[in-house]
Parts: sequence; structure tokens; C-alpha cells
Amino acid sequence: MKMGELKIIAEAAQGFEGDPTLARLLVRAAAAGRADAVKFQLVYAEELATPAYEYFGLFQSLEMPDAAWKNVAQEAAKHGLQLVFDIFGPRSLELALALGAAAVKLHVSDFFNEPLFDAAVHSSPHLYFSVGGITATEVDNRLNRYDPAARSKLTMMVGFQAEPTKLEDNHVKRLETWRRRFPDLRLGFMDHANGDSDEAGWLGMLAVAFGVCVVEKHITLERTLRLEDYVSAATPTEFARYVHRLRSAQAACGSEVLELTEAERLYRQRALKTLVASRDIPPGSRLGIQDLRQLRTPLDPCKEALRSFGDAVGRVLVRGIRRNEPIYHDDVIDDGKGP
Repeated sequence: MKMGELKIIAEAAQGFEGDPTLARLLVRAAAAGRADAVKFQLVYAEELATPAYEYFGLFQSLEMPDAAWKNVAQEAAKHGLQLVFDIFGPRSLELALALGAAAVKLHVSDFFNEPLFDAAVHSSPHLYFSVGGITATEVDNRLNRYDPAARSKLTMMVGFQAEPTKLEDNHVKRLETWRRRFPDLRLGFMDHANGDSDEAGWLGMLAVAFGVCVVEKHITLERTLRLEDYVSAATPTEFARYVHRLRSAQAACGSEVLELTEAERLYRQRALKTLVASRDIPPGSRLGIQDLRQLRTPLDPCKEALRSFGDAVGRVLVRGIRRNEPIYHDDVIDDGKGP
């Protein structure tokens, strides 16, 4: 992925509920929603928690055989979708790579898992890593472990899931701060707005304006089914509309370069007034402000018209100018005697 490109990830997360059929349907939902990639949590309970943990049983219910995941990968390939996995340990990392994942992602729970972080950096094609709840100093310390070649494979994902995340907790302005602090890193945004809220349709657009190159948003088959992770999720139809808005927002953001575009130059040509003669003026006359007006008028596209009074006052005409005729750069000379 190149800098400047926008990748949109449909986050299926745990919404497949350990059911291979649901997982394949979520791939199709991501394709219908016009995502670039679909992402699942590749869960093995023993990589996530101890048996005493309250959600250990849930994690076990999400485990699927390797063959089922292979079918999911084939489904994604059939629909032209990249496949991304959240990985939580060596086993899930190994399977993700074996399935041809375009990238893997480290949940914030593994931010301080140095062996897994290092293995993911060095073995995966690309690594997304979450920084929700992580300080900038901690990110600095983590990234200092890697050389520029390794860092080029990283995308830092900003945001967190509070099921759902309150609007005021997104702090989208921080994206610019993160971007300034880590200018060599790709930056992504995880949109966890309430799926029933108005901001669910536009929050990601704000992130695009701050230069992110990845937006991740949950997807579900149908919100009324209340599948896992549905709270922040969009249906395929809603997701497609969201994708369209993100692409439009990216187009509207355009370039940071303060150089006039062709469209702006054409607008300038039409909009700016030009210096014209306020009366018939004979050649050899020294122009005064009373001899000039600023008006819109047809121009010779092959000549440079004078726009500013300061470009003409005190200069001498080399040809006669009729009233309301534009004055061009070649029409005046500076004889050194003007003001």
C-alpha cells in the first residue's frame, strides 16, 4: 500500500461466532459493502486468556478448524478482497500467514508482547497495530526497536472500542498530533461509533481529512441479528454508503501543496478584475491612478494582463490605450522616473 492511498477494512471481528457459514457470509457482506479488505479475529482461547477469565468460554466458541479458515480465505479471494487477521499468539500468526493474509493486526492487548510484536513485524507482509490506551512515549519505545525497513511495514491504528465509543471520546484532532510525531508511519483510524447513531455515517470522513490511509469499521449481516460486535457495525448497504462517503471525502481533501491547480488558475482568470483604461490614453503617457480602473473584461490569452495598480502607476505607456481596454505587461515600461 502506497502513502496517500486509502484502504477501507470491513471489520468482521468476532461476528462469525465460530460458524464457518457466517464467516463466509461476512466476506460476501464486505464485498457487497465495497471494502478493500475483510478482517477477522483469529481466535485460540489459550492465546488470549487463562481458563479462569470470564470470557474464556466465548473465546473457545470462536475457534474454527484450519480447513474452515481456508474456505474463508478462498471466499475472500473469489470476491477480490484482501484478508486481514487479528492475531493473538504464534499459532494464529502462523495460520494467518499460511492462509495468505495481506496483513495481520495486533490488538492493543498485545502491544507489550515483544516476542509476538517482533515476529509479526518480521514475518508478515504488513502489520497494523492498535494504540488505544497507549501513550506516545510507549509507542516511541516500541518503534525504536525497528529499523526503517521494518517501520515501512507498519500502520498505527488510532481509536478504541468502548462498545460503542462515545463521540466525544474519539478525539479525531489527535490524528494530526500522531502524524507529526511519527511522520514515517502510516496512520489509520478505527471507527467504533454506535451503529444506530448519526455519526456512524460520517465520523470516518473527519479522519480522512487528517490524512489517514486506513479506515476500519465493523460490518454485520443485519443489526437485528445481534451477532457479536454488532454494536458498532454497519450492514452491507450502510457500509457501501460509508465507503462512498470516505472516497468522496478523500477526493475533497485533495493536496496539502499550496500551489494553484489548473482549475484554480482558470477560476483566477475568470474572477479577478483587470486594470483597464478609465479614458483614452495616448502613447508616452505616465499612468496615474486616475487613469485606471479595475473591471472584468475579455483578455488576450497570449498576453499577461496587469491586475494590481502598483504594477502600472508611474509607468509609461508604449502604445495608445482606449477607454475600457485592458492594459498588459508589454504595454508599459519603467523609465526610472516614476514614483
